[in-house]
Amino acid sequence: MAHTILLLVVLLLSSTTTISTSKRTQLKFSAIFYFGDSVLDTGNNNYIPTLAVGNHAPYGRNFPGRKPTGRFSNGRLVPDLLNEKLQLKEFSPPFLEKDLSNNDIMTGVNFASAGSGFEDQTSRLSNTLPMSKQVNLFKEYLLRLRNIIGEKEASRIIENSLIFISSGTNDFTRYYRSLKRKKMDIGEYQDSVLRIAQASVKELFSLGGRQFCLAGLPPFGCTPIQITLSGDPDRACVDEQNRDAQAYNSKLEKLLPALQGSLHGSKIVYLDAYQAFKEILDNPAKYGFIEITRGCCGTGLREVGLLCNALSPICRNESSFVFYDAVHPTERVYRITTDYILKNAIPQFS
Repeated sequence: MAHTILLLVVLLLSSTTTISTSKRTQLKFSAIFYFGDSVLDTGNNNYIPTLAVGNHAPYGRNFPGRKPTGRFSNGRLVPDLLNEKLQLKEFSPPFLEKDLSNNDIMTGVNFASAGSGFEDQTSRLSNTLPMSKQVNLFKEYLLRLRNIIGEKEASRIIENSLIFISSGTNDFTRYYRSLKRKKMDIGEYQDSVLRIAQASVKELFSLGGRQFCLAGLPPFGCTPIQITLSGDPDRACVDEQNRDAQAYNSKLEKLLPALQGSLHGSKIVYLDAYQAFKEILDNPAKYGFIEITRGCCGTGLREVGLLCNALSPICRNESSFVFYDAVHPTERVYRITTDYILKNAIPQFS
């Protein structure tokens, strides 16, 4: 009898171990690191002297705990949702947060900064973190990771991680209202931004990164604030800006296979953010949206950042709005986008 009980215990323990091991092997990435602007920033700007912050009401209205965290939306962003879907953790912690746990360090952090771009100049006016500074923060991160688990294990984590980059929108919206437009045509400017993007990937590769997902530009000519600035009474998308975004994306998509070929052992996947977002804007009813040209905050025409605040009236049902403020989508849009990433980009990583 005792022998039978012992055998059952051994079998049970073996089964539990197998399930635990199986769950671990389902993890596609050891960690995910995010670089980019406000669509990815989960709170880094809270820790730098900038006015480009979303750490006040009504941001975070539907975030767990109903609190503003620095995320420019009513709830969670793609980094939070993707981390959760890929079984890494519930949120994507900003690297500049003071009390990061060892587990947070080991499973990936967020370097994105609202208001930033690939170009350093884009961040200068708002005093945010351009891509170059985000990459420098990654170097600081590597030192912390090595201090926790050692050089060998740190290298393994970085090699098996995903580096997710979504930037460029702020570069182009700044270009349209800058003197640079008179000195450089849009094609030349696109090439200039692409060179910085390419250099950023190469540097991250030299630091151990091997798996990259680069998002193209969204149809930023359809954001409420760009429509407002265009002065169109019919509030149609700004076609010129959307065409420019598509032209840039075409160049980026063609560039990546050659870049991958030059970085031995790398895997670089293009994410068609334009198509993902345009699908929602072209078929709002299909996804349950009613309002696509105004944000939920204030008049929905110009309010973003500090102009979207506790004194701003808020729409009753933010889930029927594509945009939460005059620039940034609602959590519902980010959920749909995350599903698009899981279906179209993630499977390309073996």
